[in-house]
Amino acid sequence: MEKFEIILEDFRKDELDKLISDELKINSSEVKSSHFFDNNSGADIEFHQIKSFKDVLSPIGTGNVFLNHMEIGCSLKDVMMIFSFDKEFGDITFNFSENELYEGKSSDVRLKAKKILESLVGLKEKFDIPKIRIGFEPASDDDTCLVEIGQEAVELESAVELIVPQTLRGT
Repeated sequence: MEKFEIILEDFRKDELDKLISDELKINSSEVKSSHFFDNNSGADIEFHQIKSFKDVLSPIGTGNVFLNHMEIGCSLKDVMMIFSFDKEFGDITFNFSENELYEGKSSDVRLKAKKILESLVGLKEKFDIPKIRIGFEPASDDDTCLVEIGQEAVELESAVELIVPQTLRGT
């Protein structure tokens, strides 16, 4: 079983709290485990202790949150979110089992893929994200990246075809 990965590249740090709280609506009850290093206090902290992700990840920082469940176009279980930030920008990676996407009939898989893509395109526009990479871990590699949402318009149906495996296309 492979891991599926979505990377929001060069995300603006000053938009991070808005993304986590308002858009993704992640709260402590969904967190299985987490780990951040607070540069300000010099201590390891957990999700529920964070008042501002921007502050915790400044001037640079990394952290992760393992979620029971999250919504990103559709419901996904057991999602690892990884944050890696420089001074102003960073990457946010969502990592989850391919079974979350590929289980079910072809029509169900297509619908899930389309909903995820629509949600990501919406996030890209709302937060002015330069690039989103979608694929198998590591999606940062061109060999395992299935879809890249960049500056040009995305044709959703074509992108869905790139995500849905050929073995499911006829079912």
